[in-house]
Amino acid sequence: MESCLPSLLLMSPLPPARNGIADYAAALVGALAPHYRCTIACADWLAEAPPGIPVVDPVLAHRLPESGGRILHQIGNNPDHGFVLRALRHLPGVTTLHDPGLLHLHESTGEAPATILAGMRHAAPRLAATYAAQLHDSGFSTRANHLLFDIAGEVLARSRAVVVHSRFALQRLRLTHGEVATAHVVVIPHPIPAEAPPDRAAARARLGIPESDFLVVTAGFAARAKRLDWLLAALEGLPDIRWIHAGGIDPGQAAAIAARATVTGHLKAARFADHIAAADVLVNLRFPSGGESSGPLARGLAAGVCCIVSDTGAYAELPRDAVIHLPLADTIGRLAATLAGLRDDPGQAAMVGAAGQRHARTEMTLAAVAHRYRDVIEASCERPVAAFASPVPGPLLQTTADPARVAEALAGRSGACRLRVEVADLALLARLSLTPAGLLPGLLPPRATIRGLRVEPDGLLLDLDLAGAG
Repeated sequence: MESCLPSLLLMSPLPPARNGIADYAAALVGALAPHYRCTIACADWLAEAPPGIPVVDPVLAHRLPESGGRILHQIGNNPDHGFVLRALRHLPGVTTLHDPGLLHLHESTGEAPATILAGMRHAAPRLAATYAAQLHDSGFSTRANHLLFDIAGEVLARSRAVVVHSRFALQRLRLTHGEVATAHVVVIPHPIPAEAPPDRAAARARLGIPESDFLVVTAGFAARAKRLDWLLAALEGLPDIRWIHAGGIDPGQAAAIAARATVTGHLKAARFADHIAAADVLVNLRFPSGGESSGPLARGLAAGVCCIVSDTGAYAELPRDAVIHLPLADTIGRLAATLAGLRDDPGQAAMVGAAGQRHARTEMTLAAVAHRYRDVIEASCERPVAAFASPVPGPLLQTTADPARVAEALAGRSGACRLRVEVADLALLARLSLTPAGLLPGLLPPRATIRGLRVEPDGLLLDLDLAGAG
C-alpha cells in the first residue's frame, strides 16, 4: 500500500517552466511514485505535477514528515535551479547534475563573487590566474569561462550521491575534482518518455506537413552551442529541404534562422512530440560540449527518427549504428552531404532510425531509469556529507514577520547580514506562505538574496546578501 512506502522529497522546477529539466523531473517523479510517497518542492508551488503528487513551497520543505534522508535534487546550469542549490546546502540528498559546469547558475542567481572565484580557482588554478583575476579586478567574465570552469565542487560535497547522464560528464568531474570527491558519482542515462511516440503519418497530418516533404527538425531552446548556424550554412545549397525549429531560439541568431526555418517558439508537450515524430531527420548538434544530454534526442530515438549528432561529449557514447555521428572537421560540408544523401535514400534514414529506437527501448526506458534511481537513493541514505561552509553572516538584525517591519530593519544596509524574524503566530506564517510570491519573497524586499535559512521555535533566522540600498 502507498502508506507503507518510504517518503521521497524532490527539489526541482516543474512545468510549465520552459526548462527541459522541469519536464524530466515531472516524468521521473511519476515513474518513482510506485516506489515512494513523493512530494515535490518547487519555487512555483502552483506548478504542474503528476496527478496525486503534492507540490510545496521549498521554504516549507523542512516541515515535511521525516523522509529518512531520501531527497532528490535536480540541478541544471540556469537560474531556475537557484532554489535547489540553496536547498541542497541545508537538505543534503541525491543530486542529478544535468550540467557539470554550473557557472551560469551561480552568476545568474547572484551567488557571492567569493564563492564563484573560489570555485574557478579550484577547478583550474592556472587558468584562474588570468580569468579569475579579470573577474575579481574588473567584474569581467568571458564566454570561455563557462567552458573552462566547472564549479560543481559544493554540489559534490553536499550530495549523498550524484547522478550524471554520461561517462563523459563523470570523467570531466573526476579530472577536475579527483577520484575521492567523485567516488559517489554514478551514470544513469537520460530516459525516453513513458508514453508511446506519435505515429509519424498522424503527426504530419496534425501539423499540415505533406508526406512528400523531406523534413529536418531541430528542437528545444536553441542556445548557440546547439550550432543552428552550422545547419543554416549546410542547407544553403539544399533549398528543397524543409526545416522546422520546434522551440525557442537565442535572440542573437533568431533573425538569421527565421529567414530559413519555421520557428515555432515554445511548444506544449504533445505538439513538441508531434514535431519530432514528423521529422525525417532530427539534427541535434552541440559544440562546445560540457557533457550535457538531450531530452529532444531521447524523444527522437524513441520515435525511430534518424538522428544526426556531434561526435563529441555524451553524444559520442551512443552506438555507431543508432545515430549518425558528425565529426568536428569540415562539419558544415559533411552535414550538407549527409542530409542530401538521406533525402535521396530514405531507406538509409529508416535503418538508422530503427537502430536508434532499438537502443532506446533497451537502455533508456523510464521504468528502468527509475529503478536505478531507487537503487542509488536507497544505497546512499546514510552516506555522510561535508558541512556547508556558510559565508560570514554579518550583523544580526531582529524584527517581526511583517513586510513593512522587515523593510524598515533592512533600510540603508547592503552586503551580508543576518535577520531574525519573529513568527510567534503560526497562522501568520501560513498566510505569508500563500502570497502569490511565496513565503520569503513576499516578506523580503527584491534586493535581498537568501544565502541560508534556519527555522527556530519562534521564528526564522535568515542569512541575507543585500544589494545596494540605492
